[in-house]
Amino acid sequence: MKTVNEKEAEIKMAFEVMPKTITAAVSPAYKRQVTEWQMINALLGGTGVMRAMGELYLPRHENESQKNYAKRLQKAVLAPFFKRAVNFSTGKAFFKPITIQAADNKSELSDKIIELVNDANKKGDSFAKFCNQAFKDAWAKGLGYIYVDAPSFDPNEVRTQAQVDAIGYRPYFVYIPAEDVLDIEIDEDGQIVYVKLLERFSEFNQSLKVTEEKTRIRVVTPNEIAVYERPMTAVTSASRQVKQTPEFTEYAIMPNYPVANKLNRVPLVPIYTGEKKADFECVSSLIDLAYTNVQYFQDESTHENAIQFAEFPLLILTGSDGKEITIGANKMIAIKDNEANLKYVEHSGKALEAGRLNLEDLRVKAGYCGLKVLMSDNANGKSANSTATEAEIENIDANSELKVASDNFVDSVNYALWLYELYLGTAQPNGQANFVAKLDGLYSVSQSDVRELAALMELKSAGEMRLETLYKEFKRRGTVSDDFDIESEVAFAEENRNNPEGV
Repeated sequence: MKTVNEKEAEIKMAFEVMPKTITAAVSPAYKRQVTEWQMINALLGGTGVMRAMGELYLPRHENESQKNYAKRLQKAVLAPFFKRAVNFSTGKAFFKPITIQAADNKSELSDKIIELVNDANKKGDSFAKFCNQAFKDAWAKGLGYIYVDAPSFDPNEVRTQAQVDAIGYRPYFVYIPAEDVLDIEIDEDGQIVYVKLLERFSEFNQSLKVTEEKTRIRVVTPNEIAVYERPMTAVTSASRQVKQTPEFTEYAIMPNYPVANKLNRVPLVPIYTGEKKADFECVSSLIDLAYTNVQYFQDESTHENAIQFAEFPLLILTGSDGKEITIGANKMIAIKDNEANLKYVEHSGKALEAGRLNLEDLRVKAGYCGLKVLMSDNANGKSANSTATEAEIENIDANSELKVASDNFVDSVNYALWLYELYLGTAQPNGQANFVAKLDGLYSVSQSDVRELAALMELKSAGEMRLETLYKEFKRRGTVSDDFDIESEVAFAEENRNNPEGV
């Protein structure tokens, strides 16, 4: 049996020599999660992306012709329950912008940290904006990553700290969506020893005078970094949104690679915001809402299609072959057969009403799934007569799923800050950052408010409450911001009554 040291040496040897070519093949963990990531990206992408995915999220009915299906698909509109819940809960977590402060609560921010605060990713996004966007994506999927990168320089030409400062050297953060981390490996200590990242970028083709979308692969080990590039030949709006990976496309190593990894560690930090199943496997806290949203998209399309047929009564003729009858505008029908009977048959509406009630139930369910992340899963206070749902509502506290996710996010950002300092040579060796992030959010709502909000949404869905009254109750409880304009939002809702996406 091999010792721990022998196993670690074996893992390191496997990634010591960078190959000349590589594919976008993914890990088993990736394959287990990619279906839900794809669904979540489609829901975040909106109606256009959901339509572009065709039968994947809007299956064709049995015996439905392709022509009729195409018409139904083009009429389908996504009600953005999932996207709104992600935005709402992210707004709660970032009720106050995230900040950076000295770990000792005394020291001033260094110049390099101030530069990071003003431009975290070297694309002009502040630290607060970068973190907001990173959390939103990781929160939606349950998993995301921060990669800490730095520009390269020739150590033979830049030797002193003064020379480093003179060239404007500074690390920066890059957010990596979960679906772009194709493969990852750790050692016995849980340290990442290999990662394969898919990077997407645009490049202007001088000869063709057109901007092309391309992909490349970055492979990082503790000792080396290599970049492999190949243009993506077919990129559609839908594939951009769901980030489909050409798994067996071959990429060739670029000139001047591999290069040495200055940190001697892989500067990738995972962000776990959902239910962690294993290393680099996590289920989104909003996954039930995502599936409910897809179900609503499908059921609403079926309901609208049924209404289209039920709107028109059927003309039924019995007791005659109808050969001499002409039907049309400005026509009078005369039937010679004494036994003939001509009448209209209309839909009773019971099936349509059942469909409408089903959609109302799904709306309430979606609302509850969105609120659920603000509730604690602690049921210690459950009374003998309370239901499971009531017990969950009664035990709302600061340990809601959103609060846990936010705490995990801050921990990940703090480790990224330590890596940032490690590049600069100012980091402590124990992994504790000199500067840490602080995030103060509104992570939960009061016990009575959750119960009342659920009841209010049911009243609105049942048509027993006006939208204006519902908005007023939301505003009174602080569910929406103080600058929320009730009158304009009600007017907007009326204008977009038949378009749930509001566009």
